[in-house]
Amino acid sequence: MNEPFTEFRIPRSTGTHADVLAAVGLADLLASLPGTGIVRLVGGQADFTICPAAPISTADLNHIPQVPGYPFLKANDRVKVPSGIREFVDYGAEKAKAVRMRQLPKPRRGGGRTAVDPETQQLMQQEQLRDDWRLLQVLNTLQGDETANRIHEAIVKRDPTQFRQEISAAMTALSQGVRSQLDWKVTTVQIFTPIAAKGYSRLKPDSTDRNDKTKEQWADAFVEWLKYRGYFRVACPFFQGQRAEHVRLLVPIPQDISVQAVGSVTRELRKGGIFGGAPKIDSLAVLRLAQLLIRHSEEYHDPQAEVFLGLSLRGKVPSAVVSGVMVTHYQSLGSAKSVSSMSVLALPGWFQIHERQDADAWLAILDEHQRAVRGLLDDRSDEIGLLVAYRRFLESRGEGAVWALLAFMEQYGPFMLRAREQRRKVRSFRTDLVGRILMGLNPELREVLLDRGFQAVATAVRRATVNAQAQKALGVPDHRDIRYDLLHELRRKRSLPGVAPFVEAVSDFVSLYNAENARRREMRRLAPRNVTTEEFASFVQLVNEHGASLVGALLCAYGTCREPRDTEVLGLEGEETDEPAVAPEATA
Repeated sequence: MNEPFTEFRIPRSTGTHADVLAAVGLADLLASLPGTGIVRLVGGQADFTICPAAPISTADLNHIPQVPGYPFLKANDRVKVPSGIREFVDYGAEKAKAVRMRQLPKPRRGGGRTAVDPETQQLMQQEQLRDDWRLLQVLNTLQGDETANRIHEAIVKRDPTQFRQEISAAMTALSQGVRSQLDWKVTTVQIFTPIAAKGYSRLKPDSTDRNDKTKEQWADAFVEWLKYRGYFRVACPFFQGQRAEHVRLLVPIPQDISVQAVGSVTRELRKGGIFGGAPKIDSLAVLRLAQLLIRHSEEYHDPQAEVFLGLSLRGKVPSAVVSGVMVTHYQSLGSAKSVSSMSVLALPGWFQIHERQDADAWLAILDEHQRAVRGLLDDRSDEIGLLVAYRRFLESRGEGAVWALLAFMEQYGPFMLRAREQRRKVRSFRTDLVGRILMGLNPELREVLLDRGFQAVATAVRRATVNAQAQKALGVPDHRDIRYDLLHELRRKRSLPGVAPFVEAVSDFVSLYNAENARRREMRRLAPRNVTTEEFASFVQLVNEHGASLVGALLCAYGTCREPRDTEVLGLEGEETDEPAVAPEATA
């Protein structure tokens, strides 16, 4: 008697998104069994483990629905939909609908709300595009529809008994780690197997050509079918370029989540709010994905949000549920597209979520970072550099992530001063939220960030830069002098050998800052408190203990963040300002 299947494994044999598609496709196939319930995906170093809620017997496999799990694509008039196929998409008709949607008048804004006239609203409802329209576009663009259609037709036209026998044999072979013997005719294409575009088996001078079929012997027809199913569940593609000629395919990597939940999260991820060049798309997608995981989790979901079953975050970080995002870029070469880069971004794992306050802090951080990234422009070289620096932060973990975040924020502070001088609305970061990330990544930084000397000097830097500039923008007649050169000077001096150059630079700034406070008090103007001798001594001790490089980077980053207002701490955020919530203290 055959033992029931308690789990299946999909090896990470290629190290690309093809492995994820196959794992999700298998989980989706098992979830289609009547009464299966939640099917979990667990990521390992060498493979993905697919775990059904209850053991599955060989007899249960006979009840797998004989459906492909994705639509047949009628890409053009030359493609004929075979008889018996009910689920198909007319690409031409959908494309015409998309064109008409673009030609509809844009919603006008008035009274703080988006106003749409009744006629336009009715047309928008009639021309509503399919949820998977972009998936179908990319499937057609990357020439994956032909092989997917071929398998779709083979499944639909299969004799039911033969189909059950083939699937049962293929699942058994998969559980044993051997190839299936399915004779379905598949073609290896780079949308489902990115390495198919690279060299294989023979050297190029060996008279190979574009029509060579040697690579097809490496393809397992059953696994290829799983990839097709997985593509429609977990792929998130974006078009790039002036003529949308490039494709950037993002695929979340399951770590411990149900296939139902990861499919729902990806569906929400595709809906919008992600745009721009490569580093901007990648960063926004990772931040948005982490936000969706929290908002739809079983424990911390929004009151109006749908709960995604099998998505648990209690005592975890988002990266413990979805470890990251695989990014594959398909570059247009004119008549064709080819894989030009593959990378992996880590999902944030800054601190664990144990209670509702932790989840709220996560959501506040993710919202703030998304606003900052959206405010950066792709057509300016310095801002592209900032986007690349932020993307490096998302690529890193542990101590590397600390330095990557500090490197980004050291550049972001001076940029923010320049942008606001040009009357641009640029998002600033909150001190408490940045501190939560840094201390979550490295608890030892708590000693630095909460030190009274560090806090006093950072507050002085803030008041001499971003706060002074905000007062100028508000038309305050007696605003203090804006130190545009301060951040560059601190950053330069902290990178020099030893601690003396950095301490000297901070000492010069503090003396000028205190002198200006005294002068303002003599003129009967409001002035903040001075940095005291004890506070400066405490700051110098920190520099001696932890080094000028680390403390200097923290000071440049923390000194340009804004202090939270009481309403924000209570979760009632309003309009942003860099002005303090109360009048500055005027005592010496």
